[in-house]
Amino acid sequence: PPTSSLRTTIFLGCTSNLISAGTRESIRYLLQHKLVSCLVTTAGGVEEDLMKCLAPHYLGSQRGVEGFALKGAELRQKGINRIGNLLVPNRNYCLFEDWLT
Repeated sequence: PPTSSLRTTIFLGCTSNLISAGTRESIRYLLQHKLVSCLVTTAGGVEEDLMKCLAPHYLGSQRGVEGFALKGAELRQKGINRIGNLLVPNRNYCLFEDWLT
């Protein structure tokens, strides 16, 4: 069994798509409860972070149905994109493009 004098540093490394694709809450839990000492991730989804500053994204849960169960074709007809379990209105992409130009 571990002793109180034993200290271990645990690094968690992942690509940015894991944050966007539905494991965000699990990773947050690990960090919040100090089960991981350091998170190392890529900045591949930096545009998604900027878009979140311009307009809200929504967690894909509807009356207990996880975002992955929502039908992509139906979301598309409503002008909603899915990034993992995040739902992003088309308007958010337009705002981001306007901000860049």
